[in-house]
Amino acid sequence: MTFIIQYGGTMKFTISRNSFHSTLQKVIHVIPAKSTVDILYNVLIIAEGGQLKIIATDLEITQVAWSECNVEQDGSIVVPGKLLMDIIREMPDLEITFSADNNFKILIESNFGEYKLSGQSKTEYPSVPLVESDEKIELDNSVLKRMIEKTIFACSTDNLRPALTGVFFQIFEEEIRMVATDGHRLVKIVHKNSGNQEFTKELIVPTKALNFVARNLPEKGKQQITFSESHVLFELPNTNIYTRIIKEPFPDYERVIPQNYTKEMLIAKDDFVSSVKRVSLFSNPMTYQVRLMVETDKLTVHAQDIDFGGEAKETIPCSFNSEALEIAYNANYLLDILRHIDTEKIKFLVEDSDGPGLVYPEEQGENEEIVMLIMPVRIRS
Repeated sequence: MTFIIQYGGTMKFTISRNSFHSTLQKVIHVIPAKSTVDILYNVLIIAEGGQLKIIATDLEITQVAWSECNVEQDGSIVVPGKLLMDIIREMPDLEITFSADNNFKILIESNFGEYKLSGQSKTEYPSVPLVESDEKIELDNSVLKRMIEKTIFACSTDNLRPALTGVFFQIFEEEIRMVATDGHRLVKIVHKNSGNQEFTKELIVPTKALNFVARNLPEKGKQQITFSESHVLFELPNTNIYTRIIKEPFPDYERVIPQNYTKEMLIAKDDFVSSVKRVSLFSNPMTYQVRLMVETDKLTVHAQDIDFGGEAKETIPCSFNSEALEIAYNANYLLDILRHIDTEKIKFLVEDSDGPGLVYPEEQGENEEIVMLIMPVRIRS
């Protein structure tokens, strides 16, 4: 979709409150909480050709949303985003008339009253990225949303390691992979038979952008994703999301995932999650360490906080095909991994106390392969 932006001062359109609110709601979270560029606290409103467009950006992510409206006079204006959202949110569903004059004075009118605020010219507002490329793929909404939700939790929040703050996309002829890691855990999910025959590509997409994509994805249908050298465009119903690509090398994750593990524990997911949650309440608040003693037919989960004298231990059934082994993990990281497995039972592969643990669903989904990795912590007495 092409957006033609007018540079006029005056504008006027009429729209229902609910349409205005839903359109603004799509983009409002793109506005940064803190920025040295004041104009980013605003949204750009464009009325033309029977359509309202609202644009928000933080310079890394740009989102455009649109809806139908009755445009009496084409125009555009930059408006404080959060203030506008607060006004529209509190209104009942009725018809709203939005107008602005040559001095960028805004008047919002309804049957309840009128509200005046000041805007500014769009000349200083950042432009929408131009993403023109033949490198495009289509994915089912359910597949894209699932792949996002299974990976973004494992991304890092450390801006000193920018490559780890996004999800690594790999597009091959026969499959699409998404990988995320923060150095403590790693997730790889592969969707087969959904690749593109014409190109292969590797890139890192920021977590924040993928959160917006997942939030705006409908349950059914397919969406198109376009890749340029610097940006990715997600074309969603009544909204487009543009995001910069993180230009950093992603770690060679395949070297981290062991291929020759033979020791396997099979355990009920709900039992495992509940036990770790309870026992971890007694772990040291600095390390959140829980110790797992895996035996042939049982798993003992143990945590202790020496400083405050707290201790907890539980035993739950499992099946393990090797000799007894003790290993320790950060409880928060372990719970994050376990919660993102969908099957009733979990395969947990370990080789020794110092190596990573590999977590799989008991059965892989159709056309899907998922593996999660968690690094151990040194056992503290």
